[in-house]
Amino acid sequence: MEPVPGIRINELAKPMNCPSIKCLAMAAATVLLLGGCVKIFIVGHTDDWSDYMIGDGSADPLGGEGHAEISFAKLGTRCAGSFRDYQPGRARGEIRCDDQRVIKTESWAVSLSAGKGFGIDQLGHRGSFEFFTDAGDYERELAKVRAEVERRNLDVSHLRSAKLAPQIIQPQAAPLGAVTTLPAAAPPPVAAATRGDAKPQPMVAGKRLALVIGNGGYRDAPLKNPVNDARALAAGLSALGFEVIKGEDLGQREMNRLIARFGERLAGHDVGMFFFAGHGIQLRGKNYLIPVDAQIASENSVRAEAVDVDAVLDQLSASPLNVVILDACRNNPFERRFRGVSGGLAQMDAPRGTLIAYATAPGKVAQDGDGANSTYTAALLKALGEPGLPVESVFKRVRAEVARVTGDNQVPWEASSLTGDFYFAIPAAQAQAPVAAKPAPAVADTEAELLFWQSVKDSQDIADFEAYLKQFPGGRFADIARNRLKRLSGAK
Repeated sequence: MEPVPGIRINELAKPMNCPSIKCLAMAAATVLLLGGCVKIFIVGHTDDWSDYMIGDGSADPLGGEGHAEISFAKLGTRCAGSFRDYQPGRARGEIRCDDQRVIKTESWAVSLSAGKGFGIDQLGHRGSFEFFTDAGDYERELAKVRAEVERRNLDVSHLRSAKLAPQIIQPQAAPLGAVTTLPAAAPPPVAAATRGDAKPQPMVAGKRLALVIGNGGYRDAPLKNPVNDARALAAGLSALGFEVIKGEDLGQREMNRLIARFGERLAGHDVGMFFFAGHGIQLRGKNYLIPVDAQIASENSVRAEAVDVDAVLDQLSASPLNVVILDACRNNPFERRFRGVSGGLAQMDAPRGTLIAYATAPGKVAQDGDGANSTYTAALLKALGEPGLPVESVFKRVRAEVARVTGDNQVPWEASSLTGDFYFAIPAAQAQAPVAAKPAPAVADTEAELLFWQSVKDSQDIADFEAYLKQFPGGRFADIARNRLKRLSGAK
């Protein structure tokens, strides 16, 4: 379930196509650009360091597109694909492999001769990569990556699967410990409106933020699918315009900190979403999510060691529309220890503007699933990206699919107090209409702007500052650039 490096390979070439490179070229790489396509060398590894990949490709900095070919050392898989700029400083691509794997990539330039990227395949495997125009830099990085993969000597069987089939998925940001932030893959396709006679209309400037947590590494009662579920759902939500904060196998302190961080960042967003996969219990009518480090020996320790679901709901008050999904009713070792603990989760009243979805009915237990995902999450992933489905219809489809698969032994349930219409995927008719949306600035955009500014800040040529303002009219150095233009124009 680790990242697949090939994904980033396509991205490697992309950085060279980034508008940032084009701009920098005016100051320092004119000869290179005039030469047409640029040769790039790619090296990357899966996020768990079980395998590494190498490759090369070409990028056309002026045309904003390129091509790359890569191969995985231990998997033996060969892949090829193309990429294209989609906004200043960032490119996306798709790479297809001979084992039916399809990898979505994202990349950006970090200098005139190097860049970075990441990617993910349709199974949620992720990886990261770097690319270079200098063969010596590439060889040095390859030696380090190869040595680390050989040192760890991990099996790669988890990267192989007979279930390689397309899903809604997009690149994810490189992980930071057990917590990852994934930028929205596209302008948010949100549709919202007040119920009544008004018809749902796209929320043009809608911003979506999701917190996704998967806990499976419990010492006494491990679960095999929660981390898979979190990874797959995070990728799907990113593809649907959500910015995603993701946590895997978190202790109580980490969970509480992440939930607080989520609440702080939710202000200014139109939609908030929380997903938890793992153990959950109810104690005297209240629901608790279990961290992987919980040491529960009594009823009192539940309150001290677990995370109260009400604390999550409190954080959602900053957003006008919220969705809470709890795939946390899985059978756990705590149910029979105390008189106040009951199976499954308790029914909760959804705060205004909130929908709470449970993997099964109140008081019942959900299945962890025999496949790569839980029964509930597998059904959710299928329904999530269906264009034009109101959120209530999405969960109706999930309920029908889970009930069918389990022979009615598990029947999902929801509680809703939504006052507006919400679509995970915008209706097709509305998607065709032109919509002016401003994507949230990405880290790569900031890096691209900084590189551009550094290349022109000491220039005495008016054209350089005009070029900067054309590329970044609202940039962090825009006021300085305008002042330089006035001064240089006055000098003439």
